[in-house]
Amino acid sequence: MTTYQDKAVWELCRQGFHGMAAEAEEAWSQGQGYVPTEPLPLAREVMELIHIANRECQARLA
Repeated sequence: MTTYQDKAVWELCRQGFHGMAAEAEEAWSQGQGYVPTEPLPLAREVMELIHIANRECQARLA
């Protein structure tokens, strides 16, 4: 996993979203993007980390 993916997982865990952090980690480990299954009350910075992590997955596949 990349640095941004690690940061996103850490932030999700830090804010108490352990299950979603595990889902994101699994998706990124498989080279897939991650989209939360439900709206989360996350700070804009955390959502930006998730978007960057998803773009990194797309860049690896390209």
